[in-house]
Amino acid sequence: MTDIIWGNGSEILSSNSFILNVTHRKNGNKLDYSDVEKIKIIEADIPGLPQNESEWNKEILGKCTHEAFLKCEIQSRDESGMILAKVSHSGVGGY
Repeated sequence: MTDIIWGNGSEILSSNSFILNVTHRKNGNKLDYSDVEKIKIIEADIPGLPQNESEWNKEILGKCTHEAFLKCEIQSRDESGMILAKVSHSGVGGY
């Protein structure tokens, strides 16, 4: 099973990475996650974010993720500790 965390997007780091303020963690996650995690998007389902990653930039990513409640399905961590994840918009009041 895939580890999942939820939270609000904050600082944009690059055209495909941002800071997530983690508010929820799936029961049964294999690993522990801190309250602030760096996320690199490897797949996205976020309203307003173009399907083609070559069209992404920091401004567009910021408009789509800043303060949005996001779900991150975690694939792995890279050498620097950044989480590689499928990121999607999470509905109001839901996971």
